[in-house]
Amino acid sequence: MIYIKINRLSLIGIILLIIGLIIVFTDLITPIIRPFTYTFLMGSSKGKDILFFFLMGSMLLISPLFSTKSYLYKKINTFNFFKSWNKNDFLKMVIILVLVTYAMGIIIEIWLRLNFDVSLFTTFVALEPHPNSTSILHSHVFKGAISPIFSSLVSFNSNIYTGESLIQYLPAVVGIIFLSVPLVYLGGLFSLGDRRDSQKAILIFALATSIIGMIDGGLLSTPGLVGLAGILGISAIKVPFNLKNLFTPALIIALLVILRVFLGLFLSVPDYYEVTVLGVSDDIELAGYEVLSSRTVNDKTIFKLNSNYNELELLNNLTLNLKGKAEGFFISWNFYSFFK
Repeated sequence: MIYIKINRLSLIGIILLIIGLIIVFTDLITPIIRPFTYTFLMGSSKGKDILFFFLMGSMLLISPLFSTKSYLYKKINTFNFFKSWNKNDFLKMVIILVLVTYAMGIIIEIWLRLNFDVSLFTTFVALEPHPNSTSILHSHVFKGAISPIFSSLVSFNSNIYTGESLIQYLPAVVGIIFLSVPLVYLGGLFSLGDRRDSQKAILIFALATSIIGMIDGGLLSTPGLVGLAGILGISAIKVPFNLKNLFTPALIIALLVILRVFLGLFLSVPDYYEVTVLGVSDDIELAGYEVLSSRTVNDKTIFKLNSNYNELELLNNLTLNLKGKAEGFFISWNFYSFFK
């Protein structure tokens, strides 16, 4: 029989799990927790908060089962493939899995737009049964893939967004998330090895945020970048410690942040918004908006709107106006609208 040796990490894990359960069933501590978690999760609902506390809490709780002296660690080393693996080999596997998942998410985002013959640099909003959005900058394709499971778990709370509307537009390959998340979770636990408790805590935090980034956000999202920074940073630490070892991970994250800013700045359309509305059976008008032009191509109606609107406000208003009238819509980016 396998027993969990309770240590200080396990105790912290129990506390985090209790916090997660409280957030699930009540908003009592949400106003206290949200300002803290929002800085690295950027969640629009408490779904990410719940996922974070359950992921980190459970990994901290069961971490003693995966120490180098544990039964599980000795057992996995009996397999020929893992016979010579150490903690860093498992961490390298986790990094590869995380990056492959992020790359697949971007490829699916590109495929989705090519399938509808629209610009890659757009946000897609699926409207039925509930509005859900996705883009290369903040991807929800894998969130859509797991939505059937997640929706059933949180069906009692309508304030948690699950991405269920997106699944009908996604290819079957999104199912890779059902393989990559468990492997990152377990591989991450085996990568803890004999690290110091402080490093284990940092690594578990990075693993939790990475898994959240894989499901909700993608490579260029805040949890994605925070998680990747953590696992790359831990993988670069050597004994004795040298600050120079963190240069490469810091450079990688800095380049990804620059890439995100570059995409927003240089691939936005500042002169107008192009809105491509899908699945409209009858002629549709955008009353109340300053429409510069419109045309119909097959089952798509393409509008050009004045650029005076704030992008986020326009997206939210279009979502409300088109709900029940269309299947979904794509809208071009306008990063500069946030400074008007």
